[in-house]
Amino acid sequence: MKNIKCFLTALVLIFASFSGCSSDKTEETLSETDVSELTQTSVSEVSEEPAVPAEESPAESETETFVYERVVLLGVDGAGNFFRDTDTPNLDRIFENGAVSYDVLTSNPTISAECWGSMLHGVTPECHRLSNSLVSSTPYDPESEFPSVFRIIRENNPDAVLASFCNWNPINVGIIEDNLGVHKDSGGDAAITRKICDYVAENDPTFLFVQFDEVDGAGHGSGYGSPQHLKQITTTDAYIGKIYEAYEERGFLDTTLFIVTADHGGTPNGSHGGLTDAEKYVMYAAAGKTVEKGTIGEMEIRDNASIVLHALGYEQPDTWTSIVPSGLFEGVEAAERPVYTIEYTYEHRTHEPEPTPAVGSGNSVVDLLGADRVLTYLTFDDTTADAAGKAETEEKGKLYYVDGYFGNGAKFDDGSVAVKNYTPGTDSFSAILWMKTGAVGSDPSLFSNKDWNSGSNPGYILSLRSSDVKFNAGNGSTRMDKEYPFPIDYMDGWVHLTLVVDREAGEIRFAYDFGDFITTEIPAAMKDSSFTAYKNLCIGQDGTKKYSSPLPAVLDEFVLIDGVLSADDLAALSEFYK
Repeated sequence: MKNIKCFLTALVLIFASFSGCSSDKTEETLSETDVSELTQTSVSEVSEEPAVPAEESPAESETETFVYERVVLLGVDGAGNFFRDTDTPNLDRIFENGAVSYDVLTSNPTISAECWGSMLHGVTPECHRLSNSLVSSTPYDPESEFPSVFRIIRENNPDAVLASFCNWNPINVGIIEDNLGVHKDSGGDAAITRKICDYVAENDPTFLFVQFDEVDGAGHGSGYGSPQHLKQITTTDAYIGKIYEAYEERGFLDTTLFIVTADHGGTPNGSHGGLTDAEKYVMYAAAGKTVEKGTIGEMEIRDNASIVLHALGYEQPDTWTSIVPSGLFEGVEAAERPVYTIEYTYEHRTHEPEPTPAVGSGNSVVDLLGADRVLTYLTFDDTTADAAGKAETEEKGKLYYVDGYFGNGAKFDDGSVAVKNYTPGTDSFSAILWMKTGAVGSDPSLFSNKDWNSGSNPGYILSLRSSDVKFNAGNGSTRMDKEYPFPIDYMDGWVHLTLVVDREAGEIRFAYDFGDFITTEIPAAMKDSSFTAYKNLCIGQDGTKKYSSPLPAVLDEFVLIDGVLSADDLAALSEFYK
């Protein structure tokens, strides 16, 4: 039984090298007239009245019991704390009597999915496991132990009106659960502003979430903090003013908590993902009846989730590691940050090595699966030779032999091994292995037969990344990619991987630790494509044997199998490796 604590510093080394937002962020092209209509409010037209009608501070008992009827959360992607470096007349008036901080620590790495995920799920990325590529195509698990604020609100109030308007639609796909009746919409920043104003005119959302994306686009294109980047923040300030006015017109402000923040900042060269001050600190501003005027105390972006639930009067789940910071709500002091502990049943994480059962003894993995099905079996017991006696192998560089799952395993930092003359073509095959790894700085190959300098290149690869394993295949013009987030306790020791390439069914199937298969359909354009590029299957390298990133992992019990492994095979393997 293994325990893991989820807190911000747990994986700093793993995530520090990431940079950039997903390249598939969608933007809606708008005419200058469209934008002008939404940004025409001038400074002189801005009301001098404070965001929330001036009134005496509520008594302490009222402060403690006051529950907001609604929360509005407006997020400006890539704005960091650059709001203070440009003109924002609407923010100035909205938060004149509000609470503001320019030193809120966002998530690590400073990438959109990781940061938005923390903001809405109340935990750090090592718990919610979200990445840009994952959220673009994979719905968030509706039964996850790390639910979003949307799910908690829905569970407490079945009649709550919930809405999410995002320029970057992957938030609606892979961060906010699908089964909650959330009104989801997307479009360019000006377009979603119009949609939001129309929506609020006809509806009274309990929780409204908005993500503006064009500030981040300006940062990537011209540098964060550049005149173009700051100008886009001013443009977005006008959009925020329009949404605020929509709530003002409905008479909602006195019972609404109004929040504006960002997911991350960026560097002058147009990148983010690291931990420089310009990347990791963001603005967080709140206005509402019980908001304390001044500066918010120490806060992290995951704490937003607690703030939203506190405002609406709901308890947060035990799995969250977020808090309500001091200096935000009158009379509320920050509690000690919770630490969530998860119990796991995978005793193999810390398996002590035993002698490798000999092939033919009736006790080896080859005997279990059947010698006729096994194409190659690498025990890595001080050798890269095929224990099944079928394949010729070739070692390159230096492998280090350390304790394995059985006997020894191979540490691949400085070397690789190739299974020569293996050409799957359009045939089905499967591969299993044990892996132990820690920090990963890039996307090295676990095993591959392609040139990994481009995902579209012919062939396939299973690559290792900081928070997941990725399968990629290409045919020269089309590619497919699928990420498999690691088990949350994977750094505690051995993890078992199973890959099935079922060409007859047109599917890729993957499993960790003998669990249920995750199934992905092979694109139609690749259904008949050969998965052979180079005539070697390289372990620890791509097919060229020249990929720049070495594999920082220990591998053991690598088995290449002809045909498809079934769920029954996985169950048998699970019993075998107990």
